[in-house]
Amino acid sequence: MPATQSVSCWIRRSIPLLVGGMLLAACSSTPPKPAASIGTAGTRNVPADIASIPLTTQTGATTTIGSLVGKTVFAVPFLTLCPDVCPFTTGNLLSVQASVDAAKQRSNVVLLEWSVDPERDTQERLAAYAKMVGATWTMVRTSPANTTKLEAFFGATATRQSVDDPAPIDWMTHQPITYDVSHSDGFNVINTKGVEKFISGAPPAFHGTLNPTLNSYLSADGKDTLKNPPKNGWTPSDALEAISYVSGTQISLSAPK
Repeated sequence: MPATQSVSCWIRRSIPLLVGGMLLAACSSTPPKPAASIGTAGTRNVPADIASIPLTTQTGATTTIGSLVGKTVFAVPFLTLCPDVCPFTTGNLLSVQASVDAAKQRSNVVLLEWSVDPERDTQERLAAYAKMVGATWTMVRTSPANTTKLEAFFGATATRQSVDDPAPIDWMTHQPITYDVSHSDGFNVINTKGVEKFISGAPPAFHGTLNPTLNSYLSADGKDTLKNPPKNGWTPSDALEAISYVSGTQISLSAPK
């Protein structure tokens, strides 16, 4: 589900997967730039109206992208009631966060999972989801209007759609869900100066054992994807390559404890 965006000196989120090697800005850095199959390097400042959007975390705290200047930010869209793709994003982030911690870079690198389902993803639901999956990174929500602004900036799309019968059962309320949200995949990486330096439209490619609750919540498509991860999807290693490239600090893959 690639996102659509038209921005000067940047390209549509899905294009990196289609036009290998195309760059918008020459950039020399160590660690090296990730492969074009993962995404595209570029340079785009985070504008003030995006940097100042109030984001509520799973703990009830308020943060903003602007307040994270000085840290490398790995931003990825998700929703807690996604039955097919987001569980794999979460599964990958467990490995990414473990690797960041093992490299002693937690104070320098922030994983930011931002919800594209603000009506259902309350702070309480984010907290329950984080506890369920063992997430120690930052999950955030904001108002519907501000969510739309984030989607426009990050090049993400999110559309409410009906669910197949029988509807999946909400893991938190144990009631059938009434709608799903079809959304784009990928991630964005922002450097310590508040400049977006890398963008990907790839879906997550998860390899391993999924959280039992998320596994039981998967749709038929999700179960098929678990058995057959997308060949062009991003893995924890790919995410770490992008983070290392933008931060300038090599972070190698380390297994979650």
